[in-house]
Amino acid sequence: MKTRVLNSPGPISDAFLLSRAFIAACIGPVGSGKTMTGLRKLVEIAKKQGGERDKRGVLWRKARVGVIRESYPNLEKNTLPSWFDIFPEEYGKFTWKAPYTHRLTLILDEDEAGNPIDCCDFEIEFRAIGDKSVEEATRGWQVVAVLVDETDLQPADLLAFLTGRVGRGGIDAGRIVDPQIVLVSNMPYMENWFYKLAIDKDLDEIDDDLKELIGGRELLEVFIQPSGLDPKAENLHNLRPGYYALQAAVNKHRPGYVARMIENKPVPMQHGQPVNPQFDFQEHVRPIEWDRSRPLIVGVDQGLNAAAVASQRLKMGEFRTLREAVMMQENGLLAKIGPTNAGRMVRAMIAENFPELHPEMLRIVADPAAWSAADRADTEMDWVRAFEAGLGHKVRKAKTNVASLRNEAIWRAMDLRNHYAVDPSCKHLIRGHLGGYRYQKGEMSEGEKRGHLTIADTQFTHVCDAEQYAAVEGEHVIADIRGKPRRKRRVTVDSDFDVFG
Repeated sequence: MKTRVLNSPGPISDAFLLSRAFIAACIGPVGSGKTMTGLRKLVEIAKKQGGERDKRGVLWRKARVGVIRESYPNLEKNTLPSWFDIFPEEYGKFTWKAPYTHRLTLILDEDEAGNPIDCCDFEIEFRAIGDKSVEEATRGWQVVAVLVDETDLQPADLLAFLTGRVGRGGIDAGRIVDPQIVLVSNMPYMENWFYKLAIDKDLDEIDDDLKELIGGRELLEVFIQPSGLDPKAENLHNLRPGYYALQAAVNKHRPGYVARMIENKPVPMQHGQPVNPQFDFQEHVRPIEWDRSRPLIVGVDQGLNAAAVASQRLKMGEFRTLREAVMMQENGLLAKIGPTNAGRMVRAMIAENFPELHPEMLRIVADPAAWSAADRADTEMDWVRAFEAGLGHKVRKAKTNVASLRNEAIWRAMDLRNHYAVDPSCKHLIRGHLGGYRYQKGEMSEGEKRGHLTIADTQFTHVCDAEQYAAVEGEHVIADIRGKPRRKRRVTVDSDFDVFG
């Protein structure tokens, strides 16, 4: 078999290739080498399997792996060409009867005379779901590892069935090493099940017993490639010059496509223009540590879907959002909540995440409109007072309710490098920034456009507004936005000492 040299797409792909996690996912723009790396990963997993020596002392390993997609035409058109770039059809024995199989003998090592001393009896099977149920499509599958190509296009229950199919492989269980489920996809829509898994990390914490069963590995690792328009974009050396720039220009009228397929940003399935287009998931989302030396600012937006956000301003004015408090239903929508329970919700968030917080280091601010409580639909007479009763802290009016000032505070932070960051635990807020917090569509019924965009009232409005009330706090924030010079405070010496004596 002729040796084939494959170029690495880039460092993110390399880390994905080496990941030992039980579920390893790679998300990237079109053309970034995800599928090729996923297929290579199956081969690398096969090479690690245990084996036994024959009479000549040759170590023989055995591995069966699988690939699954939504249809056989898409397997033939998109997945198989990538596989044949690794191992051409004429190598070994390829069978074009569904499910497609390719059997190969991989020579992993040779002696000084060039004789094989380490081999792998390798088989890869390509299956499509088609019009079958997931259970029917995966029935009888025994594989060491499986690749789900274009994961976001596959049924949500596929992952559950595959967990019972990998790690079998038709060989002695004692020889199986690091069975894996490998997922590759373009950035999924925010409503997609794969977004909840890969971006929200909506997976229960793995307990010690389960971790022992998978060899002490991570349960899930996700690798997100850079935007195709980023200088660090992966696989550029294997693409024609201007590959991404040309696509972005041609699809300029489809900003959602450009954001998802080229810039690798999540977007809602249907949306108007996002209010915070500067938000970049890779740049702005990272773990944030609580700075005990700085005040904790909790912004609150009132109403039947009340939400709160805990943030901090750092020494150089950087804005950090550490936690959110939202009441969610099992269907992923906000739950209705009264002011007293909203206060208890925020109190629990503070107690759980900021233990031993001194009251003087806490400032809670709310939408000034909350003091009118005109939008409540419960029997409690005063929203703020009822909220304070549940919270156990004093609540102050935010410095402004003017949308242009509140939005500008967030925009300025996001525009400056390293000036804005949000902790990954703020899942609902992150979805809002990614497009859930958006303007109403500009098109009117007769084809005209609105003169002024209005922010749509969505389930993400409350949490994004709450963050804005926290963001306008600070000595010079609003003055800077309005372009007013900072006033110098007069220094007064209260002493009998004669400074001129």
